[in-house]
Amino acid sequence: MASSLPQNTTTSETESEPSTTTTDPAELERIRRIFLTHAMRSDKKISTAQLGDCLRVVGINPSEACVRQHQQQLRDGAIGRISFDEFMSVYEKISKEMQNNPCNLTQQAEEFISALRLFDEKGTGHMPAARLRHILTQCGDCMSPTDMDELLKNRVNAQGLVNYIEFVHAIMNG
Repeated sequence: MASSLPQNTTTSETESEPSTTTTDPAELERIRRIFLTHAMRSDKKISTAQLGDCLRVVGINPSEACVRQHQQQLRDGAIGRISFDEFMSVYEKISKEMQNNPCNLTQQAEEFISALRLFDEKGTGHMPAARLRHILTQCGDCMSPTDMDELLKNRVNAQGLVNYIEFVHAIMNG
């Protein structure tokens, strides 16, 4: 039953359900193309493990906790792979949450600052650029050295230190 639903309902669900937040057809098509690049199987679905990556590629930046919450809700509903329509439902929920909660970016910024504060041995709000570079290019979701160079441009002082509080706020605010 579930294996035949995506082929029979993809077009009609896609046209009706996701349009509440994303009314621009070009934007919806852009999101669909991105989603399909993540859908590596013939079922045109992604695994719940890919949810966070796919959301970030389409342009929203939910916290890991938010992604885990939505993944768990999907798993609780016995959903291991999600269709484009299910993805759009999650996308819209998260988009609305982020629009309705302007503190979300502030909260995320504070989480990043708190994490970097662990590496600020003197508690000055500054850390060596080399240490920040190492953290962001070697740990977790790694950045490329080229991206890191761009982010650090004009942010390193004469002592080779970066004000990580200003750094995080500059990145979070675009």
